[in-house]
Formats: sequence, structure tokens, C-alpha cells
Amino acid sequence: MTAAPPEEQDLLHWRISPRAFFWRCVALAVLTMLFTLPLLIWLDPITWLLASVLIAVFYMWVFEEFQIWFSNRNTVWRLTNRALYINAPDTAEPLVLPLTDIRSIGKLSLWSISLGLPDGQRITLPLVPNRAETKARLAQAIEAAS
Repeated sequence: MTAAPPEEQDLLHWRISPRAFFWRCVALAVLTMLFTLPLLIWLDPITWLLASVLIAVFYMWVFEEFQIWFSNRNTVWRLTNRALYINAPDTAEPLVLPLTDIRSIGKLSLWSISLGLPDGQRITLPLVPNRAETKARLAQAIEAAS
């Protein structure tokens, strides 16, 4: 991890949260079970449960839920008073996102934080541990940098 320039102060750093990934998988499995509940008319409960779990796993594979974990498992995010650094293990230099370039913080995600940029693009910080606290510290840092 590269050191922050002397005029920057480290505020927070984190890695992807195994707990958030687990709860996201559980939520998707429960939603799948609710969606497949009408199948109980034709299936016994054990078969329905196994089918629901397999459908949930298939859904997570097709929509690359597992890839989110795999791609970001070694990434380190570091928040300073001036920028957000994204240190991916496969890059020589971290991606630097100045806090003054962040226009909005998304409100709807339960496990991730979405950042809006001036050009309309959005960057997602996936499976953030302590999402509410991290989001609040990020908002404070953005406000202080403005």
C-alpha cells in the first residue's frame, strides 16, 4: 500500500467484508425461497428447500455475485482527508479518486456504497464493512474537502 502524501491524513481503511457477503447470500437465498414458495404445492419441503438453494446459487453464479467477492477479496480501500485510494493487488499504482470529484453517495444499497461522479458515472465500493459508519465518515470527509 502506498503512503499518503504528507498533507493527507488517513481517516479509514477497509477490505471487503465476509460478513456482508454472507448476509447478502442469505438474503438472496431467502428471497429465492419466497419466490419459489408456490412450488410447495407440487414438491415435498426437502425437495423444495434443495431446489431453492440450487436456484439461489445458480442465480448468484449467473449474475456474478461470487465474482464480486473473488475480484475484490484483496483490494484495500483507504480514505484520507483528500482522496479515496483503491489499492487493487493487480495494479502497480492505486486508483485515486479526489473527494472533490464525488458528487453524491447512493442511498439504497444494503451492502455497498455507490459514489456519483461529475460525468454521471457511478463507482461502487462493494460489500463494505460497517456500511453506515463508513458512509457517514465518507460523507464527512467529502464535506470537509469541499
